[in-house]
Amino acid sequence: MFVCVARLTLQIPDSGSLKAKRQVLRRVTERVKARFNVAVAEIEDQDLWQKASIGLAVVGNDRRHVDEQMEKIIHFVEEMYIAPLMNREKEILAFGDKLFSHEVAPASPKGGNEETEAEPEGLSPDELIASLNRGDRSMAEAEGMADWERRHESRESVGKPAPAGGGALTLDEARARARSLRNPRDWEKK
Repeated sequence: MFVCVARLTLQIPDSGSLKAKRQVLRRVTERVKARFNVAVAEIEDQDLWQKASIGLAVVGNDRRHVDEQMEKIIHFVEEMYIAPLMNREKEILAFGDKLFSHEVAPASPKGGNEETEAEPEGLSPDELIASLNRGDRSMAEAEGMADWERRHESRESVGKPAPAGGGALTLDEARARARSLRNPRDWEKK
């Protein structure tokens, strides 16, 4: 799963009050929400009249797709000509199939306040998979579905009606049984 987040800083030069600023922001956010399925909110500079910062978030299963979607959204905001774009920041975050599979590293000493995942360096993909703890839960397990290791085990009589003869039905027998169970159509009635 990939999450692309962006921060756009808009200049609103003709704004003489917070009410005028909110009106411009409402137009921008409503048009973006109507055109794209994206989360939009004002995040900073809420007390300034001539400047507004909005945050955008797009979620998808392909890194390139979320990047393209965010670029389309940013281009759409630029082409609206409602408020000129002063600054733009974009970041793509990747989340794996496991919950809490990596430890979160402390903030970087460069002064950035971003947290990054600490991944072991120099491991092949097979070694990385083998290094994961068996105690880690997959997303399916966390959502209450089933254990990943037992996903292919057959569950007897769960959601399946037992065949009348006790044995497995062939495809033709199953079709005939399904036809006999449904209500006859008007044109089939005698």
